[in-house]
Amino acid sequence: MVDWTPMPGGSDKRRACLLAAMESLAGEALALSDWMGAHPELSLEEHQTSDRYRAYLGSRNFAIVERVAGMETAFVASLGDPGAPVQVALLAEMDALPEIGHACGHNLSGPASLLAAAALAQVLPPEAARIAVVGCPAEETGVGKRRLVEAGVFGEFDVAMMAHASDMRRAHRLFLGNRKFEPVFHGRASHAAAYPERGINALDGVIAFFVSLGLLRQQLPREVRVHAIVSDGGQAPNIIPERAAARVWVRALDDAVLADAVERVLACARGAAESTGTRLELLDESGASPAMKANLPLADSYRRQLDSLGLEETAHAPTDAIGSSDITHVSRVVPTIHPNFPIHDPGRDGAGLQLHTRAFAEATSSPAGREGLLEAARALALTVLDLVEHPDLCEEIRSAFSA
Repeated sequence: MVDWTPMPGGSDKRRACLLAAMESLAGEALALSDWMGAHPELSLEEHQTSDRYRAYLGSRNFAIVERVAGMETAFVASLGDPGAPVQVALLAEMDALPEIGHACGHNLSGPASLLAAAALAQVLPPEAARIAVVGCPAEETGVGKRRLVEAGVFGEFDVAMMAHASDMRRAHRLFLGNRKFEPVFHGRASHAAAYPERGINALDGVIAFFVSLGLLRQQLPREVRVHAIVSDGGQAPNIIPERAAARVWVRALDDAVLADAVERVLACARGAAESTGTRLELLDESGASPAMKANLPLADSYRRQLDSLGLEETAHAPTDAIGSSDITHVSRVVPTIHPNFPIHDPGRDGAGLQLHTRAFAEATSSPAGREGLLEAARALALTVLDLVEHPDLCEEIRSAFSA
């Protein structure tokens, strides 16, 4: 533990000790990342990953609460006084994608949060800050952090943060709000050749919906994204379908724009049902999320740490190449950041490296992927140190969140 009393050059000394602690602890975190890359687990099935996360933190005297928010793999591991002036949640994602493994890089971002927490535990006295690692399942299905928020897990924290692998380096990154639903069209089955006039073709409702949706797209604001697939198109060509359905996601950064776009898409579904004589049933999908609520003072602190490490941000806006994530639920209840750190595909310069591809999964195990993990851990830990040393920054973050 480093002396926390005021001293000349005290901040520099604590910073140096923090980075040295990170160096000594890096090997185990990198080994955990490698293991995850070779043993991907799907959403809400991250049992071995959760076990290893908890073993890593438990061996460092973090107090662990398991099965949080009704999820077997979720946990909160904390160290430090409950009444400490700074309460920080470092988020540790753990799930992988079907077929393509850790193509979202959770095998880097999760261990990065663990490494940052372990290094901070060696440097910060318990009265200076309470550091918690929140084990977050099921990011890929969009339900994990929403359930944690609903269970009140983040109510006691001043900030929440994590960093995510990418082909970019940026301190401030946004996410689109996302509404998901399934319009189901009900008709009447009949023999498609012998008695076509006696049927009501539910698939006609889906086709009319897609035609209407295609015409709507040119009238939507440019920041709106609409994606849809046919999820049920009938059972056989010689049977007029009595049921057909689509799955639709609507995304936007602004809540009001998103709500308006959703209503217009739903109007397309209603019109399609009316014009084809089918009956419309609207089902909500799980995994919907609001847009990200930004906290610029917290993002600026992370940016200063990048600068101090000699790392330059890439020329990407906060809105470039963004999707949706369940971390936006967290951002609505506590100041939150979700910066990017770059990784590179072996043998390439990283240009065009895209999330959710086999190439990205391979890149997480490359030397640059491992260096990205260490970058994220260093920048996260230094950001926490910045908060602890500057109470005025904490107040600025709170004010920005309230505003």
